[in-house]
Amino acid sequence: MNNALLDKFRNICLKLGKNNKPTYVVMAIAAVKGICRPTFTMMDKKEEPKTKKYTAIREGLTEIIAIPVYWGLGEGSAKLANKFLPDELKAKGAKNCMLIGVCTAALFVIPGLCSLAIKPLMEKFYHNDKGALAKKFDEISTTPPDKSKPLNSQMYSPVKRPSLQTFVNSNQYGMKVGGV
Repeated sequence: MNNALLDKFRNICLKLGKNNKPTYVVMAIAAVKGICRPTFTMMDKKEEPKTKKYTAIREGLTEIIAIPVYWGLGEGSAKLANKFLPDELKAKGAKNCMLIGVCTAALFVIPGLCSLAIKPLMEKFYHNDKGALAKKFDEISTTPPDKSKPLNSQMYSPVKRPSLQTFVNSNQYGMKVGGV
């Protein structure tokens, strides 16, 4: 029974290894990221609910955009390679061009599309929050400064610098090398 299970696993690995395309690997990673990242973001107990929701939606949208772009550029690059490469180079050349297409998608196309698409989508999801935030900033910018206080105290809070006494000699604390 153990050998049968091992043989099945071996056969699956061999088939995956022979038919492996860079596009499928990257799409699988994007799908897992599209599911896991928003899930883990929502499970974070230290973050505010609005922040968690915003981040989870943004991460999910990024992967929803990424999957078809990976597929389109990867497969399109492979078809282009098959069209122009000589017959003896078509098999390897198609996979190499597919990898180049996927890398181009990850480096340039997906960030560009996300910049164009996600901001308007997120504004639609958070229309009320954005309006309230914009109103708050308008109130701050139109409020006249208080003349009784110096300008610096209105704009900046004082910097709290650590004293030298808070730093300790590295020989007293920290990692000890060689058991000394």
